Amino acid sequence: MTKPPILLVTQNFPPDTGGIQALMGALTQALVQSGHPVEVFADRIRGDGADIESRDFALRRFGGPRPLRRLVKRLAVARAVARHRPQVILCDSWKSVETLPSSPTPILALAHGMEFPASPSPRKEGRIRRALARATAVAPNSRYTAGLVQPYLSPGTACVPIGLPIPPQPAPGRAEQLYLRDLAGGRAPLLLTIGRLEPRKGIDAVLRSLPGLVARHPGLQYLIAGEGPDRPRLEAMARALGVADRVHWLGRVEEAMKAALFRAADLFVMPTRREGDSVEGFGLVYLEAAWHGLPALAGIDGGAADAVEHGVTGALCDGADPAAVEAAIADLLAAPDRLKDMGAQAAARVRSDFAWDRTLPRYLELVGL
Repeated sequence: MTKPPILLVTQNFPPDTGGIQALMGALTQALVQSGHPVEVFADRIRGDGADIESRDFALRRFGGPRPLRRLVKRLAVARAVARHRPQVILCDSWKSVETLPSSPTPILALAHGMEFPASPSPRKEGRIRRALARATAVAPNSRYTAGLVQPYLSPGTACVPIGLPIPPQPAPGRAEQLYLRDLAGGRAPLLLTIGRLEPRKGIDAVLRSLPGLVARHPGLQYLIAGEGPDRPRLEAMARALGVADRVHWLGRVEEAMKAALFRAADLFVMPTRREGDSVEGFGLVYLEAAWHGLPALAGIDGGAADAVEHGVTGALCDGADPAAVEAAIADLLAAPDRLKDMGAQAAARVRSDFAWDRTLPRYLELVGL
């Protein structure tokens, strides 16, 4: 007899890019590979990528104005619940729980951090509480995010931080490796940041550290991949600091190039900090770096402490303090052998603790599967 399906209700799904989009796509594939029928109810594509074509799971998209989109999605999920009596409904956040029809089906809500503001309006606080009161369990991406969620939960709602699982990462392409070899020209060390260019990522603190670091490491280069609204400010800062020739702006990169960057670099640097309500709930990119044996420097604000084990797979520092960022990078670069050992330990840890075959059962156990 065929198993009842698992319904996945999400605002974020590939081909759109982003951490939550990648997580929901990978979660779908992990469920399918573990033998579960899956039906995905996702919002319209917001980017310009081609939609997913898969025979492994059913996918429905919902567009139009938000009130209409939410209503049509709710009705579609209600029909699926009545037709299949699904095992569980998995939601990308409390906002998707909010759209669900009334149902006895267990609900698992994921939590990422940014959707829980420090000082919400009374209306928003009420919305979050009502949505999470319907959830059987909540799976935050870190201990930090679990702390943000806890005040909104009803007594008895399970809340277990699981971390962000990571699928096997692609190998670097030959062309990409040759490109980076020519770009670096044999110079070292290579610092790397990959992410959206916005203030909370701490790229400006890394730029401010470069003059002092170059005095210790004359060959140092800094590779920055990604786009975002902060790029003009950051480029102007690099010029003002006299380090523009050390900084390479690579823009948005494909997966093969990301893998090549992780393999080529000596240290991944993203010393995140809080900017108002904006803070890193976890940081999947730290795990991506670790997969390729690259140690990382992260900020102490937010949930990065669950992704980077201080002194073992990298280091944590106060991302709001440029002097602390420079000191942390200098300390890591001063001991190349220790840095390589951290990279090896990072690779071992991510395969042991964050692979899908380890984490998927933890998600399902929260709802009794």
